[in-house]
Amino acid sequence: MSRKKRKLSLYDQVTDILNTLQGKTVPSYQGLHAFWLNPEVFLNASLYGQRLIAPSEDKSSSENPVPGCCGTASESSTKETTTTTPIKSKGCCSGSDNSKDTASKQPAVTAVQQPPTTTSIGDCWPSGESGGGMSTPTAKRSDRSAIIIGLKGHYPFDGSIFPKLLWDADSDATADQIQLIANWIDADCPLTLEEEQANQKKVQHIAVNNSLQALANGEIKHTKSSHKTNKDQKDNKGLTVRKEISSLTTQELSTFREALNCMYQYTDFWQDERSFDFWARIHTNSCQHGWEQFLPWHRLYLYFFEQKLQDYNEDIALPYWSWTDYADVNKNTFNNTKYDLGILPDAYGCYLTKTGVDILKNKKDAQDKGMFSKKEISKFEEIQKNKTVFNSGLRFLKAVGIPYEIINSDNTAVWSDKIRTIYNVLKEINPLWFPNRWPGALGSPTQYPTKEDINTLLSIDNFGDFGGGPSFDHHFGSLEKVHNGMHNFSGGTNPNFPNNNPEWEKIYKKLNLPVNPQNQENPIYGWMTDNRITAFDPLFWGHHSNVDRIWARWQELHNGTPQELDGALAPWSMTVKDAMSIQKLGYTYLKDSVHYPVSSNMSIKKFSSEPSGVSSKTLDTHRKAEIKIHRVRRGNLQNAHIRVFLNSPDATIDTPTTDNDHFVEEITTFHGSCYGGPGHCNLPLDNTRTFDHRTLHHHEPRNYKIDVTDAVNRMLTNGAKDISVQMVVLGINGKPIDNALYIDGVSLNFMD
Repeated sequence: MSRKKRKLSLYDQVTDILNTLQGKTVPSYQGLHAFWLNPEVFLNASLYGQRLIAPSEDKSSSENPVPGCCGTASESSTKETTTTTPIKSKGCCSGSDNSKDTASKQPAVTAVQQPPTTTSIGDCWPSGESGGGMSTPTAKRSDRSAIIIGLKGHYPFDGSIFPKLLWDADSDATADQIQLIANWIDADCPLTLEEEQANQKKVQHIAVNNSLQALANGEIKHTKSSHKTNKDQKDNKGLTVRKEISSLTTQELSTFREALNCMYQYTDFWQDERSFDFWARIHTNSCQHGWEQFLPWHRLYLYFFEQKLQDYNEDIALPYWSWTDYADVNKNTFNNTKYDLGILPDAYGCYLTKTGVDILKNKKDAQDKGMFSKKEISKFEEIQKNKTVFNSGLRFLKAVGIPYEIINSDNTAVWSDKIRTIYNVLKEINPLWFPNRWPGALGSPTQYPTKEDINTLLSIDNFGDFGGGPSFDHHFGSLEKVHNGMHNFSGGTNPNFPNNNPEWEKIYKKLNLPVNPQNQENPIYGWMTDNRITAFDPLFWGHHSNVDRIWARWQELHNGTPQELDGALAPWSMTVKDAMSIQKLGYTYLKDSVHYPVSSNMSIKKFSSEPSGVSSKTLDTHRKAEIKIHRVRRGNLQNAHIRVFLNSPDATIDTPTTDNDHFVEEITTFHGSCYGGPGHCNLPLDNTRTFDHRTLHHHEPRNYKIDVTDAVNRMLTNGAKDISVQMVVLGINGKPIDNALYIDGVSLNFMD
């Protein structure tokens, strides 16, 4: 039995870090030698007259105040300082402990001079949290300690006067290592676990606070959110994001599949809105095609189905299938006379899991014998181990070596027990897969849309040609024509139907089966080819989300609308006009999105992200890239410039912005002083009243969007394989600034 690893004290961790960094050779350090191994020396010694660990009390720190919340700043407001503990006052101007101090609460400007207030009103009106503008920042003990300054290589340990620490070291300290040492110093340098545990709350508080401050100073990188994209969107009061299906995280795809599997449990209950088939039948009975209601009707169809999915899990959004991403691989699968060769996103394919293999292993036939041979089971295990994904059930069967088989049941063609067992397992593993789907050619050469085709379609400048005509002049629009072809490609041709295969003519005759093109389990074509049953295939929803996305993109480029805006879109009570804006319906389309959470408890001086980790496919195929700064506080704050860079982790206030491929843009915030009473600069309360129709509150945090398409392309052209984001904050005087930028997050978004 292995022994439990002994927990190390912070001091032990500090000595381990310094030992590792220093290596085998320890310089004299002016006679101090390995000073970190002797606590008495470490805590009290100086190097070149600089205290290795600053005294716990520093009288000089009060001589240089930095700006307060309400503009009571000295000229030293541009000095770089950091905040140890942000004080969240009820209002950004209510930091004074003296309730009798009414003069400081007087407005700086009034329309009509009012008599002075003689008593404090306090802060009795409900409001949200502080809108920014925290209390005066103070320098931390670790910031004044030579060991931290030296490990960071800051002045005077930057080589200009003294060399960087450690001398002759095997390696430089990482940001995380420096942070741990700083945490130990700011926790008053406990030497034992007992000392730490006696003051556990302070130690934990210091660690959390220092980490936030290091992030706000750009000393350590902001990491990607581990949440689903739409959890982050909701937390930041953003639109629901519909992503390209291949960009869904494992968690997002799993949740989507769980919801569909749950819906399938209600299949036998025809009038239950939780049933997937209930929603498929809406298309069967009410779909609009071949005129201008095609696009708005399907937009609402997707919207209401998505709302039902969000009843299961509020973070779900319908993904879209970007056809053009698969145009190259489908060149030889569509434009020929061979069947079932088409390529779809893997998310819609069939595959095996360990659980699925176990089910198949243990499955018995009617004679209570194993349904599958050892050889077949071995193939199942191989497919599961290799994580192989197949675009159709027939391709899966071929890989396993099991012939596709049907039987005659009451004069109807149905799958044999063996095929049904396999298909049921595959469907349960991935409810996005559908057995009656053979993507590819229909038996004659045809066309698959490329990016150039879609761009040509988007160049159409009137809605009639793009989206179809009104009831009195109805006709198909150009987008619907492309949509039609992709329906046919998606469903494809069943290679094992008599009309398509002479061998199957013989099989049907032998089984004495009638040839029925609409047979439920062995039809002539895939269900995506038939507009009355197409929505029973889960691929339908990804296909139509892409149609809706292309229309939304067309709307960005053009102003045209259907002519009959008051037309009702049955079975809903909404009209064509209600379907005109995806933003008003609460969603948007992004190829992929990476979110970096930021704590608004700390003012940002520099933001530095870890690499985005988006796929090479996203980098290769995106149309546009943008940075979104989420919920920038608008309270009693100083104005600031924000300089935005890509792939420039060392960017500082001095980094040039001209002739610099990494520089993107400089934006400026516009705030103001607080002239109201206590709490006036606080954030507004969340709007939770159904019939509150007031406009956006003047202190509601705002968002910035920055187009980084050209900058991303420059990075990729120069050989970059990933993208990271940096932002440097400076005052409008061009100098470093505190207490100016409070935000909730930064996103890097890619669009098709």
